[in-house]
Amino acid sequence: MPRKKAPEPVAEIVQPADVAPVATSANEVGLLDQRITDALIGAKTGGIPQGFIVAVLQAHALKETQALIA
Repeated sequence: MPRKKAPEPVAEIVQPADVAPVATSANEVGLLDQRITDALIGAKTGGIPQGFIVAVLQAHALKETQALIA
C-alpha cells in the first residue's frame, strides 16, 4: 500500500479585510452601557415600575438574538 503524501504547507495567511479595532468596539459598548444606564435611571425617576423596565429589556434582547440567528 503506497504511503500518503503530507499536505503542502500553507504559503499565505489570509487576514479578514474589515476588522474593527478592539478599542473602537470597547468604546462603543461603553457608550451603549452608559446610555442604557441613564435611560434606566430616568425611567425609575419617572415612576415606571422596575419589572416593566426589565421586561422591555428582555424582549429587546430576545429580538436582537433572533435577528442574529436568522
